[in-house]
Amino acid sequence: MTFQADPITAGGATWSVASAADVTPAEVPGHSFRILADGGRTGGAFSLTEATSPLGAAVGWHAHDASVECFYVAQGRYRLTVSGVEHDLGPGDFALVPPSAPHGFAVLEGDARAIVLFAPAGFEEVFRQMPEIFGTPGEPGPIFEAANRAVATRLLEGCGPGPAALVRPATGSARSVLAEPRDTRTQLRVVLRQNDAAGDRWRFEPLSTTIYAISGGYQIDLPGQSVTLRPGQLLAPPPAVDGDTAPPPPAAARAVESGSRALLLHLIR
Repeated sequence: MTFQADPITAGGATWSVASAADVTPAEVPGHSFRILADGGRTGGAFSLTEATSPLGAAVGWHAHDASVECFYVAQGRYRLTVSGVEHDLGPGDFALVPPSAPHGFAVLEGDARAIVLFAPAGFEEVFRQMPEIFGTPGEPGPIFEAANRAVATRLLEGCGPGPAALVRPATGSARSVLAEPRDTRTQLRVVLRQNDAAGDRWRFEPLSTTIYAISGGYQIDLPGQSVTLRPGQLLAPPPAVDGDTAPPPPAAARAVESGSRALLLHLIR
């Protein structure tokens, strides 16, 4: 699967923009995965994948022992079962599956689309391998199990007890913290921005914040340059560097349409 990102140089640093439309998806029966940020881009801190599945598609029971998995539902409806408890999720809902929690899901309505985060990164490599694995006779089977085991993921026969999911129902708040570092068990904070009116503004730390546009669009004012993000596009900051260089001032974002929404992935350093 091809991962593409266009560089944007501003203020002596290089950001990158990845577009879901430009990413060749990893496709298997019932699922399509477009990786927009992988561990190589985020220093291993997290990955972000846009996943789409039709009505009736499902993912079997499994557990990630070394990472949390987060779902933000952009469209459609899912039934996510975590540690034996069912959670029906629709547009705007968010769920975090803690490490070692048995879980799986099924699509209940429509062509569903979710933004899937792993923290730390790693499981996106399984997404990349899946088309080749599923095209191998006898798979999914031992090769698929080995690929999961390599990233500390267990394939399970059932969904038994385990840690509870963190579920955040959809809200109309302009700023909602979906997960704190204590929830992701990493340095990652997940924030949802929602803007009812075009022209609404907010600020962010440009060297430690990744922005994924869900709907509408945003003009992002970086040091000395601006870029417009449309739905399915992700702006990633420059790779972290060691040193005592003073951080730049907060950058600004402006909603260019009413009903704009974005996920902000902020690394607390």
